[in-house]
Amino acid sequence: MEATSSAALSLVEELHELSRAADGESQALQAMLSHIVRSFGAQSGSLAVIDRLAPEQLRIVAGIDLPAGVIGQTVALGTGVLGRVAQSGEPMLINGELKRSGDSAAQERVQGRPRSAICWPLAIKDRRIGALAMNRIDDGNAFSAVDVERGRSLVTLVALVVDNANLHSEQLDRIERLSQLNQEMRAMNEQLQATQQQLLQSEKMASIGQLAAGVAHEINNPVGYVYSNLGTLQGYVGELLEVVRHLRGKGEGPGPACDVEFMEEDIPQLMSETREGLDRVKKIVQDLKDFSRIDKSDDWEDANLVKGLESTLNIVQNEIKYKATVVKELAPLPDVPCLPTQLNQVFMNLLVNAAQAIASKGTITLRSGFDDARVWVEIGDDGCGMSAEVQGRIFEPFFTTKPVGKGTGLGLSVSYSIVRKHNGNIELDSAPGKGTTFRVVLPRVREGRPVEEAVHG
Repeated sequence: MEATSSAALSLVEELHELSRAADGESQALQAMLSHIVRSFGAQSGSLAVIDRLAPEQLRIVAGIDLPAGVIGQTVALGTGVLGRVAQSGEPMLINGELKRSGDSAAQERVQGRPRSAICWPLAIKDRRIGALAMNRIDDGNAFSAVDVERGRSLVTLVALVVDNANLHSEQLDRIERLSQLNQEMRAMNEQLQATQQQLLQSEKMASIGQLAAGVAHEINNPVGYVYSNLGTLQGYVGELLEVVRHLRGKGEGPGPACDVEFMEEDIPQLMSETREGLDRVKKIVQDLKDFSRIDKSDDWEDANLVKGLESTLNIVQNEIKYKATVVKELAPLPDVPCLPTQLNQVFMNLLVNAAQAIASKGTITLRSGFDDARVWVEIGDDGCGMSAEVQGRIFEPFFTTKPVGKGTGLGLSVSYSIVRKHNGNIELDSAPGKGTTFRVVLPRVREGRPVEEAVHG
């Protein structure tokens, strides 16, 4: 008995080494089955495991001296020797005829077929793993109950190896599924970013559309006096040319009257006003072009928020100047890493909201400041203010207190998203009848970047 136990223990050790040395799970199972079959002096054998995708059936995963095509076939639990053993959890010894208590009929062994067989269940505690069977053809060398007991410790190791292979396969399946989910999430994220970018651009263009008349008016004013100045200048040039022609003897009669001294004084003023008007138009067009351009999501740059605020103020000037006096209390700010045109969109929304909150004539106050970690820009008005209920909803998409046609309901929602993208926040201070102040607070650095000490006006 001790010799039998020692031989079984030695075989367990050999099987363990085989399972570790084999290249791949299927090879490990095939190598273990082959070793067990040879150790028991059997001529053939098969190993079947519970199908992970169909737990009600076994799949044959390894075989020795089996007909072609058997490996990979399935056996339903409760049918055939493998299926019945796997379901019952009890080993089966078959010698001579396949006849056991409870069988409905005997299955006679024909010449050349196995004359003796053992089938063990593979299980870990009460969890079914599969079944292992082996066969001998020689009638004079039948398996015995000792062989059945000898194999119990072996099939335990095989069950552990199979279970480990199943766990590994499940882990690979999960990794593959996680990889697929990750790819799907990346695709969805890219689609979300594209949609968000379209929303930003749509809201931006909607804002410009609402301000188009005002912008046109702001451009039309300087163009108007440039056109007028050019008409006056054209008259002066005509008079001077008449004088030149008379001096060259090409004129007739007395010399033309020409107030040269007045022209010497007026022409430089005309030229200065004309240049100023053209510069004004150029600045409005450039600010509008910069504001309306399509941003690249990764196009971060160091920029000065005060300059961005003043540039945006230039675009919305016509919306403000008839309703409010703009008071600037802007301290110089350090440049900060940001998406400048997106922040300009935030400033536009807040400036327009401030103007629309003022019923007749009021004041809009612009302030700025910074500390070691943050910069901030503040836009305040002395308009109607907001109730606590409205304050709780102003950042909701499509929520607006403005009349139809006066707003999209996306301005503050988009502004909030932009500021959060910068890892900043928007602070609100408002009360009915006392006005509203929005403060946009941004970090001075992005992750891994040192604080710039230089301060620019």
